[in-house]
Amino acid sequence: MGFSPREVDQMTLWELAVAAHGWIKANGGEEETAAPSWEEHIAMVNAVKK
Repeated sequence: MGFSPREVDQMTLWELAVAAHGWIKANGGEEETAAPSWEEHIAMVNAVKK
């Protein structure tokens, strides 16, 4: 993102997270996907167990 280590050290966690989110959005990053439903989660867990 172009920050020096000193700049990162001086940022709060919130500032760094917002900067990272903006950088990703500005550089064509994909939007976050929705979390699976409970049923989808259980189906994925059961598929791994087989």
